[in-house]
Amino acid sequence: MARKEEYMKKIITLLLILLALFTLTSCDKATEDVIKVIDVKLTEESYAYTVKKGNTSLTYDFNIFLEEIKSNGTFDSIIAKYFEGTGEKIGVEYVADSNVTNDDDTFVVVTNAPFAPFEYIEEGLFYGIDIEIAKAYADSKNQKLVVKNVDFDAIFENVNNGYADIGMAGITITEDRKKVNDFTNTYFEASQKLIVAADNPDFDHCKTVTDVEEVLYSLENKKIGFQGGTTGNLYVEGNEDWGFAGFPELTPTRYKTLQLAIQDIADGKIYAAVGDEAPTEAMVKAINHINSSWEAKWEVFVNAIESPSFQKLILTGILNTILIAVLGLLIGIVLGTVIAIIKVAPKYKKVFKVLDKICTGYIAIFRGTPIVVQLLVAYYVLLPTFGIKGVEPLTVGIIVFGLNSSAYVAEIMRGGLNSVDKGQLEAGRALGLDYKTTLIKIIIPQAIKNILPTLGNEFISLIKETSVVSFITVVDLYTAFNTIGTNTYSVIIPYLVMALIYIALVIVITILVKLIEKGLARSDRSN
Repeated sequence: MARKEEYMKKIITLLLILLALFTLTSCDKATEDVIKVIDVKLTEESYAYTVKKGNTSLTYDFNIFLEEIKSNGTFDSIIAKYFEGTGEKIGVEYVADSNVTNDDDTFVVVTNAPFAPFEYIEEGLFYGIDIEIAKAYADSKNQKLVVKNVDFDAIFENVNNGYADIGMAGITITEDRKKVNDFTNTYFEASQKLIVAADNPDFDHCKTVTDVEEVLYSLENKKIGFQGGTTGNLYVEGNEDWGFAGFPELTPTRYKTLQLAIQDIADGKIYAAVGDEAPTEAMVKAINHINSSWEAKWEVFVNAIESPSFQKLILTGILNTILIAVLGLLIGIVLGTVIAIIKVAPKYKKVFKVLDKICTGYIAIFRGTPIVVQLLVAYYVLLPTFGIKGVEPLTVGIIVFGLNSSAYVAEIMRGGLNSVDKGQLEAGRALGLDYKTTLIKIIIPQAIKNILPTLGNEFISLIKETSVVSFITVVDLYTAFNTIGTNTYSVIIPYLVMALIYIALVIVITILVKLIEKGLARSDRSN
């Protein structure tokens, strides 16, 4: 077994070295632009901010504020900062801790970065047109501004469930969105544009949207990307309310961020992508620069992690990952042991038969549904439905992971209890111990020794599964490095570093489990 583990370590090390060599080689070859934007506006749309359905007071107040800053020149000066480079940009602290709720003293904005020039993170601070407008509004109300960064699709859920005051992310009003959210007045005219590889000549002759669409209609089985839930999504797949016919011969490809879609064009994985005009041009410019050399990628990453805000983000992500896994496992062990005892206990009384069926159903539910579904249901369905407020997302994550783990630990512990010789139970009873004392003093300690390696595997699984807590805005290890990657427009180095940290955590857990096993073995020999 030891020899196999050594071989596995060598294989993993070799794969990492090969991956690094491939990355170095491929990056050094890129010396010219790899992507370009077709300079034709595909749509005409307007951006607005979204608020909770029925929150007419905030909608009315924010509309008045928008009119004020437009009339006094503040709005134009903010726009000029980001489109003309005039004036000093104002940054807002990136809050790594997502456990911030909106109250009378705090104005919470939920957004999706990078979406320059409207919202993006640079040197660990939030910048952008929307950010500065939000700050000006918060200052006018003597409130502290807090900006949360989530997936675009999650913006509407966060606002409507009361986890944020307002959503700002270049949001276009649609009939479907108006059914579940309210919106402020529009504030910016925008459009969608097409992104393709720099050496793609198919659209060089195009001057109008008709020209572009004629080419798109003529293509077959080509992948075209977009950020999920955006107008680009509606344009590619078709939408009757907007009059978009869609492109049935193309293969729509959904991404969490537009940046990932653009990067896939650069890597030759998809044919094209559709995105908002201003953010698209900013992303293309940044990605072309970063793809120019390995040194550029490394420099961008180093600059990012030198930022105190990003350092705090990484530390918070690592600590939250460990905290969720450790507390989740402890809850799982305690609750799972109780369930296992109920499952193996003699069913002499009707109450034990009922409890056994309840436990069987509990295990079926938590083992039969993905943990990400359990998180979403708990955070976005159960808490709002029962009117429970003030529960931190991190707490929800710990509880859900604990409940999920208990379903698996219950079966692990049940196997461990059954593995203990029945003579041990009989010996305890012969000594005059009751069933409960015999379980606690004799059976369970032996069962834990038997299942310790399996519990170690459960701990490792929890560490790796914590990446899904980003769906409820918890900052974990994945969220931290994904945020750095997407906002520096280069995910290669952040993802590799993230993988190495996960491997390091798993190695540490493996060593700890082996030490505990050796300690228990020595204890048995001394006895």
